[in-house]
Amino acid sequence: MSATKPMIHKASLFSTTLFSLLLASPLCQAMAPFDVEIQTGMGNTQGTLVWNIAGGDGGPNVLSELTYEDVKFVEYSGSANININQGILRNYTVFMSYSSGIAVDGSVQDSDYDGDDRSQEYSRSQSSAEGSSMRDFNFGVSYPFQITHFQQIRPMVAYTYKEQNMVMTDGVQVLDTNNPLNVGPFRNTLNSNYDTQWKGAWLGLEWGLHTQRHDLQVSVKHFWLDYYAVADWNLRSDFAHPKSFEQWAVGTGTGLSLYYGYSLSDTFSFWLNWTQQSWSTDPGQDIVYFADGTNGRTRLNEVSWESSGLSTGLILKF
Repeated sequence: MSATKPMIHKASLFSTTLFSLLLASPLCQAMAPFDVEIQTGMGNTQGTLVWNIAGGDGGPNVLSELTYEDVKFVEYSGSANININQGILRNYTVFMSYSSGIAVDGSVQDSDYDGDDRSQEYSRSQSSAEGSSMRDFNFGVSYPFQITHFQQIRPMVAYTYKEQNMVMTDGVQVLDTNNPLNVGPFRNTLNSNYDTQWKGAWLGLEWGLHTQRHDLQVSVKHFWLDYYAVADWNLRSDFAHPKSFEQWAVGTGTGLSLYYGYSLSDTFSFWLNWTQQSWSTDPGQDIVYFADGTNGRTRLNEVSWESSGLSTGLILKF
């Protein structure tokens, strides 16, 4: 038996060398043209959505203003990063993300004015935004530039789509100068909705600090957006239903995020992310559809969306 030991040693050495050569061969590398990271998480986002319209010819510059204030969404998210290792897109990352949230709290104020600059308020109501929903989708590409061994910057470009389904329930009239007897809970059930779409493109720049276990990223984004909204004001008998009015505008926005990741293993990582967004539109158009089949047009002065959120989750790498 002792005479066979050198043969076994040589066979083992040959197998190890052959395996190493195979791993380094182009054929083996071609088997993994990209790496994939799957990310899941949950968090909370709090946002305020405000829009107002003008009164038309001879009317006040702000006729009506509606504010969804401090609406708190519980959100669930998923995303994927595809890191390309070969070809003309080598070192590029293709990324996509989706999130969906339901509002668990939030208030709505609807105010109407007879004078310019929000003066001579004659009607004000308050209601609940609980039950509103929100969805976000992003798809884009990025490329890293190494600054030092641990630092890099990453330009990004992406398409973005945000959908908000805002509701109003449990209405209370707070002010009515024309008929003070209307002050108090609405006599009829309020169940109105205001549905928005924000879509467009964004450019971003990310700075990253990466070590064996830790990953710190700071990113800024600038958005170019098209805005559309459609609403059903269910208690307005003079409005058409289910489409009471529509709005169009274009706008811009900014975004800021701070991300921290910790590698639990080569496969799993923990992450924590804080985000803030500020979007607004230029003046646009508002069209009201009346029950008798006619319509009226006025100026949509501005729509704004301000939000901040904190989320956490896990990353699976393979």
